[in-house]
Amino acid sequence: MPNLNVLLVDDDSEESYLFNEALEHAQLDINLSRANDGNDLMNYLHKEVPPDLVFMDINMPYKDGLEALTEIRSNPKFKNLPLIIYSTTKNTDSINACYEKGADLFVIKPDDFDELMQVVKKVCTYDWKNYKKPSRADFVITAG
Repeated sequence: MPNLNVLLVDDDSEESYLFNEALEHAQLDINLSRANDGNDLMNYLHKEVPPDLVFMDINMPYKDGLEALTEIRSNPKFKNLPLIIYSTTKNTDSINACYEKGADLFVIKPDDFDELMQVVKKVCTYDWKNYKKPSRADFVITAG
């Protein structure tokens, strides 16, 4: 599996630590970078080489995930950047808004570490070069 550059956007340092641990335990060849909020994300995207994959929380200070998602998808430079919403919310309106605004997948943060490892591995091993956005029914990913 080729090296994958992943950006995690989450203001919770404990969540970020668990995400990193899950990547290591899944034994994936991944380079993980981190942004704390939507503003950090936008600065990162405009200054760095875009990552291969972005995992982004919805509930963040300064610029939340929906605002960042809207801004990213309005820029043609990032139209093919895989954006995965990574959130604890199960709110149908929020999930539908993410789908409508152009997120590629919605991952509900698992409570269990092994499930987190499974879902991270599942998403990181997708064939993102040939990826087709799923129907709304298959948009939400869980560890099961």
